[in-house]
Amino acid sequence: MSWSFELKGKRYVFNYKRFFQALLVGLLIFFCVGLFLYYYLYQQEYFLYSILFCLPIILSSFWYGKKAGFCVAILFSGISILNMNAGQYEYLRCDLLQIMTFLLLSYLTGLLKEKIRYSEKIIEYQAYHDMLTGLPNRLKFEELLRSELEKTKQTNSKLAVYLLDLDKFKYINDTLGHLAGDKLLVQVSQRLRNGFRGDNIVFARSAGDEFLVFKPDIADKQEVIDLAFKLMQCFHEKFTIHGRELYLTISIGISMYPTHGDNAKSLISYADIAVNKIKEVGKNAYQFFNLEMDKVITERVHIANKMRQVVDENAFDVFELHYQPMIEVKSGKIVTVEALLRWNHPQEGLLYPHRFIQIAEETGTIIPIGKWVLQTACEQIKHWQEKYQPSLKLAVNISEQQLRDDHFLEDILQVLEKTQFKPDCLELEITETIAMNDSGRNIGILNELRKIGVRVALDDFGTGYSSLSYLSTLPINLLKVDYQLVKEIPINLKNSAIAASIISLASSLDYEVVAEGVETKAQFVFFRQNKCAYIQGFLFSKPLPPEELEFLLENENMVAFTTDND
Repeated sequence: MSWSFELKGKRYVFNYKRFFQALLVGLLIFFCVGLFLYYYLYQQEYFLYSILFCLPIILSSFWYGKKAGFCVAILFSGISILNMNAGQYEYLRCDLLQIMTFLLLSYLTGLLKEKIRYSEKIIEYQAYHDMLTGLPNRLKFEELLRSELEKTKQTNSKLAVYLLDLDKFKYINDTLGHLAGDKLLVQVSQRLRNGFRGDNIVFARSAGDEFLVFKPDIADKQEVIDLAFKLMQCFHEKFTIHGRELYLTISIGISMYPTHGDNAKSLISYADIAVNKIKEVGKNAYQFFNLEMDKVITERVHIANKMRQVVDENAFDVFELHYQPMIEVKSGKIVTVEALLRWNHPQEGLLYPHRFIQIAEETGTIIPIGKWVLQTACEQIKHWQEKYQPSLKLAVNISEQQLRDDHFLEDILQVLEKTQFKPDCLELEITETIAMNDSGRNIGILNELRKIGVRVALDDFGTGYSSLSYLSTLPINLLKVDYQLVKEIPINLKNSAIAASIISLASSLDYEVVAEGVETKAQFVFFRQNKCAYIQGFLFSKPLPPEELEFLLENENMVAFTTDND
């Protein structure tokens, strides 16, 4: 029971039960302290005897609770009364006050023990449960899964582990705020529990937007699939957060005992690998783990460790740069070379960027590696400028992680100064995605680069956002038409029309255009007729080691072609 009142705009709640509990405990403590002082000051000859009787009462109450303490207190009180009736006053004086002392001591000690036990239970609950949703946490889930696996092994049955990942949850957090995200997670946990109540299924919150599930006594793989569909169906209905209607989908990774593993950690890890695989190729689906995934993960970890070792030991000599020429359509001469990274792996030989660049970006090693690429390429092109072609330009790809680095602009300036490379001969290639992410900051950095003369190229244009409206806002010099668009030209009329429109628009915005991935003469003719300024592709040259490209430069652009109409 409680009543409330408002004072100075604030509402206060008065709880009767808590008030009287506090009052009772206060009175009991006051009474016990008074009894202690009474015995100590006025009945010192019996003080030690009382202490000897109080100790068992306190210990029994603390170890076994209030009921046990009361029983011992009553027992000692009875002994005291018998002693009194027998006339043994010289050993123990027992009166009503002393009996009350025993009873109060047992109550207070038992109360203290209950508080301690309650605190221990709270701590244990917090250690094994998620405080937001009330579900078991990953630690408790592993414990329950280990226990269930022991039973499953004894009965020779099957078990399935699911890892549920909410699709685009980060977008909800970023747009509606973390409070809305938390409320959504609570609603998800409630819907999962309510939807499978009594089905012998264990749910837990792993971390962030991930939930863990396991189902014992699985009959066959079809039952596992049916449960996956049922889990996905839980999200067909809308969620309402702060008055807004939201629709969610989930991706599910699945592992099974005994097919994929026989211990809790492995099964959870394999389900995690499977759900990450879905995230790479799409969402709103389920995926069973398979051994090929494990091989991919093992390879990625191996590559990440090797790259970290290279960076830590400053052993960049395991890398090498190949250069692909960019041809000016008007003159048929090499005007720019693009630096492309290769890795001489000690076990696997020459590795191409698709094997390691993404891993380098994820681990952060792309920043020191990127700086090495820029400096090495600037030194090489500077040598070729002095020996063969003073106007030769260098194109280098820049990742989003590099552009985000606080020292990126400083590193560029440092490399240009150290190598004495002309800024107007350097082209930095970024993708549409990089340009649009954190666009205000990134555009500011690109503007600073433009001020010192560095050229900026928008790579892979025609994929990703491909928004023509934002082109005028970007501080770029060059558009590179994406290979995916080029490869079907001129057969694909739509792609041809898009490419022609890009060239026309770029011309009106005073941007130069490069067609990359040109592999056929028909493609070259198309871009020449549409007045594309530059061409790059295997029709003219693949990426070459420095010595082979130098041979082309030395022999006055042997890659050159005639510009006469065929």
